[in-house]
Amino acid sequence: MLSLAQVGLLLGLVLAAVVGALPPLLGRWSDRQLHLFVAFGAGVFLGAVFFHLVPEAMAHQPDLLTNAMILIGFMTVLLVERVLVVSRQVEGELPGGQRHHIVGLSAFVGLSLHSLAEGFVLGASLIAPQLALVLFLAVLSHKPVEAFSLASVFKLSEIPLRRSLRLLAIFAACTPVGVLLAVAVLPSLEVIHTSIPAALAAGTFIYVATMDLLPEAFHNPQNRLGTYVGLAAGILFMLVIAALGAR
Repeated sequence: MLSLAQVGLLLGLVLAAVVGALPPLLGRWSDRQLHLFVAFGAGVFLGAVFFHLVPEAMAHQPDLLTNAMILIGFMTVLLVERVLVVSRQVEGELPGGQRHHIVGLSAFVGLSLHSLAEGFVLGASLIAPQLALVLFLAVLSHKPVEAFSLASVFKLSEIPLRRSLRLLAIFAACTPVGVLLAVAVLPSLEVIHTSIPAALAAGTFIYVATMDLLPEAFHNPQNRLGTYVGLAAGILFMLVIAALGAR
């Protein structure tokens, strides 16, 4: 069972997601600004993969299984978006608004899967309190940015505010749900289990960043240099967080 302090920390993660999501939803942003936000978000996701998730997975289980889990995470979101969601339609034939809408929903699926896996890793780490604190700080540091990026994609997709809030509420709840799932099976967990959700999360992040966010961020030929700088800024942001966490 979770202690009262641990419950408070989980509520803090939910609040961090809410705080991160509000500026894109409630502010008035130009199309160019939203695309810069999307580029920054893609950089955050790539940085999270290479500076947090993959090192975490490889530290516990540096073998073929971990690499397979990364690929399975990628393929799962590919199945959901390109087979189950898009169905028989070809992306290039979709109107701009509908294409944006599909990008928003697939980003939601990918990030929610990531958050669920992230919560599972965090819950599994409760057996080592010092590790749990480090992971909690890592999750807390990028949760607002994840929510900000997801809300930016929703805004760009012209998803209605009420529906966006519902989807963001589900996204915010995924990490606590993942923690509760891990706690439920905690007695039977072994070290290998903590590497699997981290690797799956890495695969979903790679998909969302490379297949959804980056094509969307760069599809407008104007200001591509600024978009690239936004991408690099997101990667640098996660590098700084990783460096601070290693101290």
